[in-house]
Formats: sequence, C-alpha cells, structure tokens
Amino acid sequence: MSTQPEQQQLIFDPAAIRAVVFDFDGTLAETNIDFALMRQRVLEVAERWRLIEHLNSRRYILEIVQDAMALLDESDRQRFHEEAQQAMLEVELLSTTTAAPFPGVPETLEMLRACGHRVGIITRNCRTGVESVVSRHPLHHEVLLTRDDVVRVKPDPEHLHLALEVLEATPAQTLMVGDHITDIETGRAAGAWTAGVLTAGTTREQFEELGADLVLDSVADLVDVLCLRAEEA
Repeated sequence: MSTQPEQQQLIFDPAAIRAVVFDFDGTLAETNIDFALMRQRVLEVAERWRLIEHLNSRRYILEIVQDAMALLDESDRQRFHEEAQQAMLEVELLSTTTAAPFPGVPETLEMLRACGHRVGIITRNCRTGVESVVSRHPLHHEVLLTRDDVVRVKPDPEHLHLALEVLEATPAQTLMVGDHITDIETGRAAGAWTAGVLTAGTTREQFEELGADLVLDSVADLVDVLCLRAEEA
C-alpha cells in the first residue's frame, strides 16, 4: 500500500532526516550532456535494427532502449543493448570528462557528513561518466548507483531503495534531492521526502505541483535546512 497520501499530511521535519540521496547530473554537477544528440544516436541504432517505427521517440532515452529490447528475441537483446549503450556512452563522455560540480557542492556534502547525515548518489548517468567527474572533483558519498549498477533506474523506486539498504536508512528518514521531475517521482514512489533544486530547467511551480516537500535554489541551501535548522529544533 502506498504511503504517499499519509506523507502529504505530515510536516517535513529536518531533525528526522538521517540520509540524503542526490541525483548527479544537473544536481551535483553541471555536465551539459547533449541529450538531444544522445537520443538521436540511440534512434539511429534502433533504425539499423529496423525497430524505429515501433518506438515512441519522445520517451526518455533509457526507456526507448528498454522498449526496443522488448521487441527483440532473447538472442538479439544483448547485442542491441551493447550497441545502444556504446552510443550513449560516447555522447556522455564528450561532456563528463570536462564537467565539474556546481559551486559549493563539495563543501555541502562534507558539511552534511559532518553533521551526521549519510550521503548517497543515484543517477541515470553511466558509471564511467560519473567517475570521470568525481576522480577530478572528489564528492563525499557512501554509495553511488548509476544506470550500470541497477536493473531498474529511477523513477523506479527500486533505484533509491537499493541505495537506502547501503545507507541503513528508511524512506521516512531520507531526503531525495534532484533537479528533475523524475527525482521527485522517485522519492515519492519510494516513500521518501523530496527536494527539488532550481539548477536546471524544472521550475518551482513544477516541483510544487509534483508535491516536492522543499524547493531550493541550490544544493548548498541544504546545510541551512538540514544542519542549522535541525540543531535549532
């Protein structure tokens, strides 16, 4: 049974938060990945496999890949998946090899750790791309689950639930933070609290319409919300 209706009636309590789980691209780091080009490359792969007319090109890119795989025999699925993943990887690495965190993000993650919070990252990005950023710009985290590490990526709540197993936190003790509507959908589906950050294209009104518990200008604002306010409480 969903916990969402009950959660909507509760008031967000910063002192109750034990774990903070972040999206990566657009939330912690400015990668500027060309998703339009990535979509084009994936659709080109689908066209070579003569699947293009059966696919909805407006779906999220990873969902297009899954839809295409569902149309194939089991013997062909792995080959198609490898081709599509390579097409995505090539586009993603064009940006992530030079990407950097938003100002204040490394310091914020360290401050969250210092005031007792467990920190995780879940992302639809590939592991190679994320690691190319964090190897140059260390970002404190205790678990990182990319699209390469899970069967079902966010907004499927399993992506967040797997991270919480490592962080040893319940959804009610967790704040899911992201710049996209899928991050809010993920958190709510998992039964966690949610925060939208205005670092990408999602607006305050869109976050509020989705039921985000917090809307912040940036990740750096979390120090005031989770550390300072929690101490005052």
